[in-house]
Amino acid sequence: MATFSANQGGTFTPVAHATNANNLVLSADTAGDVGAMKMISWGGRGTTSTGYRTRWGRATTNGTTPAALTSGNSNSSAASTCSANTYTTPAVLAADPTALFAIDWNLVGGGGVIILPIGGEWFVVGTAAPYAMIACGNIAGADANLSSYGIVWSE
Repeated sequence: MATFSANQGGTFTPVAHATNANNLVLSADTAGDVGAMKMISWGGRGTTSTGYRTRWGRATTNGTTPAALTSGNSNSSAASTCSANTYTTPAVLAADPTALFAIDWNLVGGGGVIILPIGGEWFVVGTAAPYAMIACGNIAGADANLSSYGIVWSE
């Protein structure tokens, strides 16, 4: 299996929203595509204490009009069938606190990494919502270029 990674940060402005997942999305858009989320990450480099609430979950409504994020690859001869994207119309998550994982954190140096256990990965499967996308969005916290969000998946 090849492993792929993507990160949303640097020149990125997240927007806090009750249900829109506008940070990034792992998508399996075509029937037969399968990906396994291996790792998620979040972090901040702000200088003002700001509370964030970030969550990852299955999209109840898939996003439309994707913009691909640059992804890394552990095997240069393997091409990913899944993709990391943002969407013009964001994917929608169920209302908080429903999530695969959610965390409250602080933009001043806050952050972390969760490596999902073998056999406990989150799968995306090329089909309709809620299985085709795992999305990340903020319930609270918005900034200009001060936070980042990352994923690693395998296929």
